[in-house]
Amino acid sequence: MKKLPTGIFLCAVLAASSLSAQTTWTTNGVFSGKQAVSASFAMYSAPLIEKGQFPLSARYRFEIPQVSAMGAFQFSEDTQDIVLNGVYFPLNTPRFRVGAGASYHGGWFEMDGDLASFQSDIFLGAYATINFWRMYLNIHVGWFEQIITVPALSAEYDTFAQSDMAASLFIGGKLLDNFSAELGVASYELYRYHLFFTPAFSLALRYEFQTPRFQGKALEGRIFAELSTSVRYSDMFTLSGHVEYSATTITIGYTF
Repeated sequence: MKKLPTGIFLCAVLAASSLSAQTTWTTNGVFSGKQAVSASFAMYSAPLIEKGQFPLSARYRFEIPQVSAMGAFQFSEDTQDIVLNGVYFPLNTPRFRVGAGASYHGGWFEMDGDLASFQSDIFLGAYATINFWRMYLNIHVGWFEQIITVPALSAEYDTFAQSDMAASLFIGGKLLDNFSAELGVASYELYRYHLFFTPAFSLALRYEFQTPRFQGKALEGRIFAELSTSVRYSDMFTLSGHVEYSATTITIGYTF
């Protein structure tokens, strides 16, 4: 079985050059802590469609008011994915921020020990955060280019490309001091990139534990736990629309 090179794995986990448009937790639009590391375990409802139905993932994130970045890596029995993305916000006020960014996703799918396909997705787009009351609204609109290579096909037909729009809308906020919730709809997910008219609807809950203490002193960071679920629709805006799959993800992390 072909393995993901060690160098790419380390870059994916440690790089501070990307941002996921999914579950962008903020405190009135400002990230709770400049850095965060987390690990996730996901469960999918359609194993015949979604190979490797119990993937593990790791993320590193860095954010300040004008720059947001994250690196992510996912691994399962049949798939490996990396995501890198960065966003710069030249317009930044306490009430809103607007910026532009780019992201890259690379995904390997293996079958019977051989590389079955490799997918690359490149994004360019605009990002905005609006703060109101104890809530925030995160918006992303852009364009992406998708390139898929299938080595088993002849060289003449083994690679094809397609372009499409991309958009996401997430609204969230604090329900209690340590408890937050977020609702969202997006044309893509962190590790999955589909055509525009197959949206994913999501709900995420997050709890931040009390500040840990060491030798009687409070540490800067906070431990958090997240539970999220999403449902993706296929051909939603036609008469043949149906649920393609659903996913549940459990995440444990640390912000500092």
